[in-house]
Amino acid sequence: MNIFELVTRYFPYLYAVRKRAILTGALVLTEPLVAVALIWLGKELTDQVLVGRKVDLLPIFAAAFIGVSGLKVGLDYATTRLEASVVESIFQAIRIDLYRHLLRVSPGSLGKRSVGDLLAHLSDDVERMELLVFTGIIAVVSDLATVVFFVIFLSVLSWKLTLCALLVLPILVFASLRLSPRVRRAARIGRHRATAWMSLSEERLGAAAIIHSFGAQETEVRLFSARLDVARAAELRTVRIQAWLSVVIETAVAVGGLLVFTLGAYEILYGNLTLGTLVAFAGSIGSLYDPARGLAKASGRFQRGAAAAQRVGDLFDTPSLVVERPSAPPLVNVKGALEFRDVHFAYQRGTEVIKGISLKTEPGEMLAVVGPSGSGKSTLVQLAQRLYDPSEGAVLLDGQDLREVTTESVRRAVAVVFQEAFLFRGTIADNIRYGEPDAPEERVSAMGRAAYVDSFLAGRPGGYNAPVGSRGAWLSAGQRQRVGLARALMRDAPLLILDEATASVDTETEELIQDAVERFAGRQTILVIAHRLSSIQRADRVVVVDQGRVVETGSPTFLLQTASRCRDLFAAQLIGEKAVA
Repeated sequence: MNIFELVTRYFPYLYAVRKRAILTGALVLTEPLVAVALIWLGKELTDQVLVGRKVDLLPIFAAAFIGVSGLKVGLDYATTRLEASVVESIFQAIRIDLYRHLLRVSPGSLGKRSVGDLLAHLSDDVERMELLVFTGIIAVVSDLATVVFFVIFLSVLSWKLTLCALLVLPILVFASLRLSPRVRRAARIGRHRATAWMSLSEERLGAAAIIHSFGAQETEVRLFSARLDVARAAELRTVRIQAWLSVVIETAVAVGGLLVFTLGAYEILYGNLTLGTLVAFAGSIGSLYDPARGLAKASGRFQRGAAAAQRVGDLFDTPSLVVERPSAPPLVNVKGALEFRDVHFAYQRGTEVIKGISLKTEPGEMLAVVGPSGSGKSTLVQLAQRLYDPSEGAVLLDGQDLREVTTESVRRAVAVVFQEAFLFRGTIADNIRYGEPDAPEERVSAMGRAAYVDSFLAGRPGGYNAPVGSRGAWLSAGQRQRVGLARALMRDAPLLILDEATASVDTETEELIQDAVERFAGRQTILVIAHRLSSIQRADRVVVVDQGRVVETGSPTFLLQTASRCRDLFAAQLIGEKAVA
């Protein structure tokens, strides 16, 4: 997109705060008039008091100067406050919309973008957009108005000196048009390099324990340093281009000032100019050249803002791989009959991981899906939640294709306990009622008891109101998993999925979770993805998946007692069970 298209795209955010923006613009247009008044007072003071020796006028000039200066200070203060208010409101609105979009697109839609990359867009890129959406526009309006006012004012003082001062403007325009596109390209590359080290640090700081275990601190520091070197080089390239633009502009301004003083001296010598006029002109030349510099650099500012806006726009334009059909009806009175009908699926630009799977659960049935790692078990879980859509075939709930009903109703009908229970910063109760924020304390406690959360709360200060820390760091893995189970049970969904929910917990916790789940058997359809023998022995039926296909199905007793792929998968655990017996 070009700059005009980008400004048009984000204009609604500015329109939402139009009253404050218009008021800011009005104050900005007033400031040059106040500055002209101050310079005019300086001219008259020089001509009438210093040169004309009318000392009696000094108190009047002093009072006028104090009054106009006070007005200028007040205008500057109000403009700064209003401008900051508009900018922060725009920042907040864009960030909320971008955050909403990032949460709404289905997993996998964002490709290989890391969390650090997304945070960089939410933070730095949105802030840089102010140059394009508001402050850049206000700066151009202010600079343009100031140039016009001072050109008129200086022409009144001396048209000859004004023409001399304006000779440098074509140089400023040429330098801006020549170098600004290079600034945008360099800024875009610089931001890309910066997100690289942010992504690395976000990943590595979250794996501090592993880094310590392998003694890889210095290796990681060297890798981080290398990423920073690349980012620094890209940023310095941008600064170098901007510095060249500043050199050209400052040189042109210095030459223009020298020409003005030289011509002014000749004009005074021949009586065509008063000393007060030259003093006023000298004081005004800076007020002309400063906004002229700003206008010359405006294109560069817009290009930097445009580079950030383009990156944010690319995120906004990322479509979700899962799209709800317009006017899709919701699922109602769901019984929990889940069916995969000749389902094929492949992740983006990947090989097919599900190859024609067909299976169906009956309402209230507990179905265990087992298979070696990489066989496609967890992919079935994601398809059942409609986090992805199958490339062929259909996933149905109570006979309705998930693509034909509202996504919200699908998510309400399915509750999942993941292998790693991700807990959010807050209390145990906050995490249990996540997704059900209005659930009363009594229901939170009931679900906590059902998932045996209360068994580890004895003696813990705060009980259900005890904080869990970031990602549940203040709880053990087993305790986090029980809170995760209580959170899933809170939804009272017709379909409960356990995605290797006991794979990373101790035996005691595993038994507690299985007991808790078994109490809901028959009331909910339960899909168990498991690697542990104890997790499938309580199932009504077992489906064995291998290389994306169903290879066996039957009762756990039958499959474990006969020569089968299922028995092969659990051979080591069966031997251990016999040894214990």
